[in-house]
Amino acid sequence: MGSRRAGREAAMRILYSMEFSSQSADQSAADYWLEHKVSDQLRDFTMTMVNGVNEARAELDAIISSASDNWPVARMADIDKNILRIAAWELKEHPEIPTPVIIDEAIEMAKQYAAPDSASFINGILGRIQKEIRIGQGGH
Repeated sequence: MGSRRAGREAAMRILYSMEFSSQSADQSAADYWLEHKVSDQLRDFTMTMVNGVNEARAELDAIISSASDNWPVARMADIDKNILRIAAWELKEHPEIPTPVIIDEAIEMAKQYAAPDSASFINGILGRIQKEIRIGQGGH
């Protein structure tokens, strides 16, 4: 598994754990790192993503909501919405990462961690989001 994939999965797990606790990103991450030993580089990559998603959560949720055909983020499964937040954040903040890579990684996480129909749900929403976000960045 590539380090970016491992970082995305760690970020998803940390963000997911925050859904159920009143812990900060740092507290949730500290708990995660106690059980998962990783390199400093992977930890830094993960925390950049966790903090970026956490800081932009309201904006990301608005982007996801507008792309999800009247399906509010609050009603989405916690795994699904955190996979979507990570992918939307990457689409927005990292134009150097090709769009298909971001979407494929999100779909793979959904296949591994989410409900059976989540992968197609996430793919459809990210297809709409990337049209909104990436058109202005050159489309990748």
